[in-house]
This record gives sequence, C-alpha cells and structure tokens, in this order.
Amino acid sequence: MNENKMILVGHSDGGVAVAMDLASELLGINQYDIVKNVDRPNCIISDRYSATHFFENEYDFNENIALPVQFGVHHSNVKYLLYHFFKNKHGVSQSRYVDVIHPQTYFGPSSEQAGGILIEPMALVSSMCQLGFGITIKRSASVGHHAVLGDFVNINPGAVLSGFVNIGEGTEIGTGVSVSNNVTIGKRCLIGAGSVVTRDIPDGVIAYGNPCKVIRENERWKGIELEPDFK
Repeated sequence: MNENKMILVGHSDGGVAVAMDLASELLGINQYDIVKNVDRPNCIISDRYSATHFFENEYDFNENIALPVQFGVHHSNVKYLLYHFFKNKHGVSQSRYVDVIHPQTYFGPSSEQAGGILIEPMALVSSMCQLGFGITIKRSASVGHHAVLGDFVNINPGAVLSGFVNIGEGTEIGTGVSVSNNVTIGKRCLIGAGSVVTRDIPDGVIAYGNPCKVIRENERWKGIELEPDFK
C-alpha cells in the first residue's frame, strides 16, 4: 500500500478541495485518486444529482481499493449512497475510511467516533460524545457534551449543539444553527441556516426558523431506503 496516496470520493462541491487540503496537512498525503460524480442507478437523489453516473471504466478498483479512503462530499444523502456503492459493489469496509481531524479542533478524549469522520479547523467536540460513521463537522461548529450523532450527519460552520443532543442518521444541520439541551432531531432531516431548535424534530423533514418549525418533507432522501446496517 502506498501510504502517501488516498482515494478521495467526491462530488461537484467544495468538499473535495477541503478534504484534500486537510489530508495533505494532517496525513502527509500527496497523491489522490479522485472518484467524482458517483451515483447508484435508479436512485432519485435530487434534480441536481440525478444525472450523475459512475464510470467504472475510468477507475481500476482492483489496483487501488486497498488505499485509505475519505469522503470529499458534504451532502449526507449523497455520502450515504457513495458508501453503499463502494461497500456493496467493491467490498470497501468502514475500516478503509480514515479520520481527518484538524489539530486546531478540540476533540474530547472521552468521546468516541466510528470512523471516516472529517472535522475542519476550530471545531469543538466536547466530552462523552458518540459520533457515528462518515460524519462531517465543519469550521467553528460546536458539539456539546453527551451528544449522539448518527452516521453521515453533517454539521455546518458555526452551528452550536448543546448537551445531550441526539441527531439522527443522515441529518444536516445548517450554518449557525443553535440546538438546545436534550433536543432530539430525527433521521434524514435538514435544519435551515440560523435556526433555533428548542423542541424535538421528527424524521425526514425540512425545518427552520426561530423557533424552528417543520416546513415540509426533505426530498433529498426521496427514493432512498436506509439499509439495515444503518437503520
């Protein structure tokens, strides 16, 4: 295995560049196999992503799949599909996904993570937290003590989660969101930027405002069924 090379699974946003910079700085990675525009056939993600396809002939998995892997995509639904594509078709296990945690981030030593997490500079993960697989925590976000974050959760810049918060799998927390103590936010939700969440939010919705209220169904997850190992 070339320890200075990594598979970077990306898409069409800035996540590829961020993951590349952090991996270069923290892991000494200087070569990348960048796999972009990956999708599974017949899955509706959204109008933005439905036309993307995976071109297997452009990438030799047999030679490269032993390399460490990291996501360069910040949309929870796309990241979920990417992971299951690599797992189901090419046998890429969670153990292949490396953690990239910037040294300017505080990560409580009593907290635990399942792997494949990407944490940008100036973020804070407090004590006794449980972080699932494939989580992204962006710049200056704060996760309070005893928080539980499900797999593929995305926390955007400046968001503040208080103590004993529970965030369900695949949920995205927008920029500058504030979540009060003991609040539970369900799976596959999208919480709009600047929202103040003081009460529990059910599964599969878009919610925003101060106080945060349910607006409609989160269509980013339309047509995507959660597989048993991530339910």
